[in-house]
Amino acid sequence: MQIPFYTEYEAVDFSIMNNEIYPTTPERCPFKDCSMPVHLKKHGYYKRFFISKNFVGVLYIRRYICPICGRTVSFLSYFCISYFQYSALEILNILYEFYHDVISLEKLIKKTKEELPFIERRHVNFYRKRIMRNRKLIQYALNIISPEFIFAGNILENRVWVKTFIETVYRLHAHVFLVDFSNITGKSFMTSQYIVV
Repeated sequence: MQIPFYTEYEAVDFSIMNNEIYPTTPERCPFKDCSMPVHLKKHGYYKRFFISKNFVGVLYIRRYICPICGRTVSFLSYFCISYFQYSALEILNILYEFYHDVISLEKLIKKTKEELPFIERRHVNFYRKRIMRNRKLIQYALNIISPEFIFAGNILENRVWVKTFIETVYRLHAHVFLVDFSNITGKSFMTSQYIVV
């Protein structure tokens, strides 16, 4: 299990092992079938590769273990997405530029490569398709986070919906959306999910 958290620290601060930059552990085990009132114990770190405009390299993610059920929990800063190397903020920015600024994919890639030299057309296409496939899960979470986002009338076409979704995220502030979404669904907005379970 991963628990997202908001932090004012930047990615580079997580490139060294530092207990001081992580929040305090929950007062109970976060696994619902355990949920015992115990303090989780430190259980080392794991490394993950991370790419953003400001930092490219390895981050150390703090792990904890429940002394009752023996399962582990890791604390993941809001700008990280499980199984993705690129920053959640970079993914949102790329999608925002594509849909809001109505820029061609070719121009977007050329512009983005100035700061993210390894980004390719396939990355952007993957992000676009994943957002559209996750539409139901994203809509579900947004309806809870920001009820005014519930659409009335006809279901919007995917492209228009993605544009509206990205604009809503920027209005809510990306870090708030990323943490709230994960807390509500237990997933990231990019997790492969076809339907709400």
